[in-house]
Amino acid sequence: MGIVNNSYNYFLAICLGFYFEKKLKNVKKMKNRRKRNTHKKRLNIIRQKMQEKNVSAILVTHRPNVFYLSGFTGTSGFLLVTPEEALLYTDFRYLQQAGEQAAAFEIVKVESSIDYSRMAELLTRRALKKLAVEEAHFNLREFNLLKNAIPGIELLPLYNFFEEIRAVKEKPEVELIARAAGIADEAWQEVLPLLKPGISEMEVAYELEYRLRKRGSEKLPFEIIVASGERSALPHGLAGTRIIREGELVTVDFGAVYGGYCSDMTRTFLLGEPSEKQREIYNLVYEAQEMVFKMIKTGQQCLGVDTVVRQYFQQQGYGAYFGHGLGHGVGLEVHELPTLSPKGQEILQEMMVFTVEPGIYIEKWGGVRIEDLVVLCPYGLQILTRSGRTLVLG
Repeated sequence: MGIVNNSYNYFLAICLGFYFEKKLKNVKKMKNRRKRNTHKKRLNIIRQKMQEKNVSAILVTHRPNVFYLSGFTGTSGFLLVTPEEALLYTDFRYLQQAGEQAAAFEIVKVESSIDYSRMAELLTRRALKKLAVEEAHFNLREFNLLKNAIPGIELLPLYNFFEEIRAVKEKPEVELIARAAGIADEAWQEVLPLLKPGISEMEVAYELEYRLRKRGSEKLPFEIIVASGERSALPHGLAGTRIIREGELVTVDFGAVYGGYCSDMTRTFLLGEPSEKQREIYNLVYEAQEMVFKMIKTGQQCLGVDTVVRQYFQQQGYGAYFGHGLGHGVGLEVHELPTLSPKGQEILQEMMVFTVEPGIYIEKWGGVRIEDLVVLCPYGLQILTRSGRTLVLG
């Protein structure tokens, strides 16, 4: 009887193994199909925009835009998009990876990421005399190589062509950004008990990076900022060897990356009892951020939102101490459109993800910045960063 039962259990295990293997393959196929459909949809949007700008061919070299349009994560490769073709050019190292990741694209082998010979053949064959390039991401060397590869080609500079499209996120993108924000929140909660007088700025950064990585951050979206005491007046004060003392303001700015998408947040805190001025400045920054959370909505121009905070600080006597923009878009890059600043011309739309980060910085005294990541939804603003905004720790 025992032999029969063992045989039955073995047979059942094999059957279940086949079942779950098939189920996993089906799930993988569904995910690949969704990705392929996503990139085909994005290609259609790009081609429509190309038609509006009378562009017949566009070269894509900026890695975030290559990934956005094709799904390819390799470090060597570029795209060519025409009304009929979508091609990914990459070298031997990435051919298999490109075939797996960029299903909506034809893969073409080249020698390097600046080998334009195969692309030149296609453009010549199609008698295409104009080629659009990404103005902000196309350097002089690439320009000269392309000119030599295709004599007589006219290069059309396009600024923020892809970035304007990327500024409005799709639901899966927001979910990935929200997860990156969640990782940062979780890491911050783990670091909080370690924040005591006597710890150095660099130790805080190391501890935070370790926990971000452990929680699933693929890399750091930017070098962690830890600035204490008078150094907290430096908006981008990178962590140094300085020891954090009781009663000092400390600004920590950090983020995570998940599925290629970034998060960004800043917390300013103090160990011990705050002075009257520290509490005053902190409350002003806090109230400015709350003001934005309540007023912001679709249809507003970015510079208008920034102006409201700037005027508020001016009225309180601290207008000269807010020197950076109120916020910036976050996605595949930690700084992208929209730009909430005096130069921000973009109109806020649903599904835009951006930071709200007012700050006051007083030289030789210190500074306060509170930064949260938000998404603009049909019903209003949703805050993606959840960590508490408390001045006093411990």
